[in-house]
Amino acid sequence: MKPSLLAGYAVAMLLAARTALAAPLPALPDAVARPDAKETEAGLWMIFDNFENDVKNSPLRVRDPALNSYVRDVICKIAASTCGSLRVYIVNDPSFNASAAPNGMVIVNTGLLLRSENEAQLAFVLGHEITHFLLRHSWNRFDSARQTSDILAFFSLGVAAAGVAFRTNLSGLASTASTIASGAMFAYNRNQEREADAGGFELAVKAGYDPRQGAVLWANVDDEEKADPDRREPDLFFATHPTDDERIRNMSKMADEVATVGQPSDPSIDRLASAVQAYRGAWLDQELNRGHLFQSIYLIQRLLKSEPKSGELQFYLGEAYRRRNGQGDLQNAVTAYRASISDGGTPVSAYRGLGIAALKTGDHDAAREAFKDYLSLAPAANDKAMVQSYLARIP
Repeated sequence: MKPSLLAGYAVAMLLAARTALAAPLPALPDAVARPDAKETEAGLWMIFDNFENDVKNSPLRVRDPALNSYVRDVICKIAASTCGSLRVYIVNDPSFNASAAPNGMVIVNTGLLLRSENEAQLAFVLGHEITHFLLRHSWNRFDSARQTSDILAFFSLGVAAAGVAFRTNLSGLASTASTIASGAMFAYNRNQEREADAGGFELAVKAGYDPRQGAVLWANVDDEEKADPDRREPDLFFATHPTDDERIRNMSKMADEVATVGQPSDPSIDRLASAVQAYRGAWLDQELNRGHLFQSIYLIQRLLKSEPKSGELQFYLGEAYRRRNGQGDLQNAVTAYRASISDGGTPVSAYRGLGIAALKTGDHDAAREAFKDYLSLAPAANDKAMVQSYLARIP
């Protein structure tokens, strides 16, 4: 079924799918009015206005007009008439996350853009966050804490959860006070998260996106987390959120209510790919620097399923194996670097990585050849002296 027909079909089926999960979303307003200055909620908006100013001026903010325009287009497709009340900020953060504040600030992490396989998956996450905004979840949490005299505990939670909507920490972006306050507002409870999941599904499907992609997205997230044998169990903060397994079941159930037989075409896949292509290498560098190399290897291998001949992805797979340096990893790194060089479009650093990995495996001939190729292709490299020292030590 074409996306436009799918959207019409979904409208008739969504309420049945959502009944057991959450109350229906309110009608999308043309604009979200700022609270009157005399109202308590106006103080909450002021907190986020200050936080937004910090984010706006942060060196971590991605300012590229084309990329920001693309993400805003997706948000406007989902939010429809409410789009004018939302402002988008893309942030260089490798974690999987987006967040929407009560004043209309929407933060999108580059880690989310890297992990989204297509625009539909991105739309489900953004729809989730827009639902938090539409249902005023931050204000509800603040007001509840205020009325139960639990406001100090509420704000102290922000120290651990600062800037969190899914799995991130924005403490590097803002002043301590703003970060603590914003973190507390993003610490939604389990029912609010369920409402946001269901509302995000509704918004994305009404916009014509493939209803199956929500479950696919969360299955990918779950598999990536489970790829790390050293992963920790959810802490007290995340213990209040639905598990990935629950989210996958709920998303699948809702998709079954609206999906037709066969997979709807998704022309937006190429649109997302072209929007992020220029940045993917830098984002993969950030991902490797997170230090969760089991997860990084899983992520890159998943991306390679869609682009098996990507020299860029093979290079970063080689880097991940080389850095992890577990049993068999150096040989896997050599294989990945060779594939990267063979497939083309690889950074020249692939030759240096191949040389280092081959040297550590004892393949001196391969190491010597790779280092010479690197110096030939990058004669003015900053690490030229280091590579020359490697060459000098090869028997």
